[in-house]
Amino acid sequence: MAEKKISEKDSKALERGQKDVKFWAESIADTVMTREKFHFTEAKVPKLSNWVVKSSSSLSGILHIGRLSDLVRSEAVYNALKERGFPVEFIYVTEDMDPLRKIPKGIPESFEKYIGTAVSDIPDPFGCHESYDKHHLEDFLNVVGKFLSTMPKVYSMREEYKKGSFKDDILQIINSSAKVREILNQFKENKLDESWTPWKPICENCGKLQTTEVTKIEGSKVEYICKDYEFETRTAKGCGFKGVSDVSKSNGKLAWKSEWAMQWRRWHVCAEGAGKEYESKNSAFWLNAEICERVLDFPMPEPVFYEHLMIDGVKMSASLGNIVYPKDWLECSRSEALRLLYLKRLMKTRSFSWNEVPLLELELDRLAVSVSEKKGDEKDQVNNERLLHFVSLKGRKILPLTVDYSLALMLAQLFPTVEEAFEKLREMKHLSGNESKEELALVKERLAFAKAFAETHASQEQRISFAESILPDSVLITPDLKPLLKAISEKVNSAESAEGLQSFVFGLAKEKGIQPQKLFTVLYSLTIARPQGPKFGSLAFALGREKVAKRLLEFSK
Repeated sequence: MAEKKISEKDSKALERGQKDVKFWAESIADTVMTREKFHFTEAKVPKLSNWVVKSSSSLSGILHIGRLSDLVRSEAVYNALKERGFPVEFIYVTEDMDPLRKIPKGIPESFEKYIGTAVSDIPDPFGCHESYDKHHLEDFLNVVGKFLSTMPKVYSMREEYKKGSFKDDILQIINSSAKVREILNQFKENKLDESWTPWKPICENCGKLQTTEVTKIEGSKVEYICKDYEFETRTAKGCGFKGVSDVSKSNGKLAWKSEWAMQWRRWHVCAEGAGKEYESKNSAFWLNAEICERVLDFPMPEPVFYEHLMIDGVKMSASLGNIVYPKDWLECSRSEALRLLYLKRLMKTRSFSWNEVPLLELELDRLAVSVSEKKGDEKDQVNNERLLHFVSLKGRKILPLTVDYSLALMLAQLFPTVEEAFEKLREMKHLSGNESKEELALVKERLAFAKAFAETHASQEQRISFAESILPDSVLITPDLKPLLKAISEKVNSAESAEGLQSFVFGLAKEKGIQPQKLFTVLYSLTIARPQGPKFGSLAFALGREKVAKRLLEFSK
């Protein structure tokens, strides 16, 4: 068939549409590039030779797939800026100076003695890494590259403090404590008094961070006492030591409501992600933004606010046992399916359940088909193309596949190996024989994903097996259905393809004036003892046509 030519008028309209329709990351990139002034002052944004898009994670908790959301979304903004020729780098900062606040599930109770200690100063409870933070970080970094096209440069806050990278900024903030205090007091009922300082020294006696309380400041010298500190569920025990900390040696950390601002100036951050709770003007983001501009004389970054990922409607927590690790995802699904979940819309609540993996894979398939077949109007086409562009990983195509995940999941349960399931697809005519090697490899990958999913995460409703026995009175078969069961039994034996069998059943119901749902309910009840299931044509081929035909014939009498 000849390719349809686009008229000059339509071509110009499409070009205009492409300019008007922007992916959210492109809109943020354009805002970064066109910004001229500070937000809190009249100062002008400097022209720098290099800027940074920053992502980060606290290492006081588990690094699960929710932690990936910030990286994936930040990378999208980085890519949009890079594609526009903006001088930008992508970095990931490990917040390894955060104190341990509670004992996660699986960590010995004896680690209570480390409550209040920076996670980078706590030994690895499993004895295989240098420290507590390194244990969690290494596994995360080993797999995170599977979800990104660009691996960010990794920085450790502990190492940066030790190297003195923040020394000048720390001193500037401490010397401007009055201005910082004024900014923070805007939204406080209990105001910070004049003795307050943003510096938190590490106790040189017990090594804890959260337990030190500053009592006096003279220049770069800070006097402190180590005393108990109450977290929400645990108490960090102070040792009572009184000491002096030299800020210029950076053996401590800034309070978060000033440290974040310091990070932005240190790395020249132009954009950073944050959860929706930071949208509020009295949040740590906006307070740091004001500190950044009014105290450090550097423009605040463009925020990338987003919703967090929930699991079955609740927050991921080791204590609840609902943690999903990145490596677990990669055993069952494409990384692009998770990227799609994060990238399609920023400010929409996400609640993930393992039984939704087939639906997420189907959504990714449909997006690829929509782009390939140019479905929808001009605006839809541009939206779909831009979304697929940002979801895709460098060097890996997202091809429209004729074998959907639900079909693969059914076959994965009925056949012991991927190769046997693959051969059944050929028999069912779900493979035409014209697929490229790349497409066939992706089909096998999907079968392997589905097999892993079936073994570890499939819900009871997703499990498929042939009902070896059906009680005569357990399925309501009206007299008008019995002749249809006989006809379908014969067709099951003679059908050349699963799709052909499916069409036959639909056509037969329509011809006899019977609701297709009524007929399919009986067919499923007789074969898998359930009122619903996958497409019956595919099901019959997968279960084994001979025994399905025999069962239908048995109940047609």
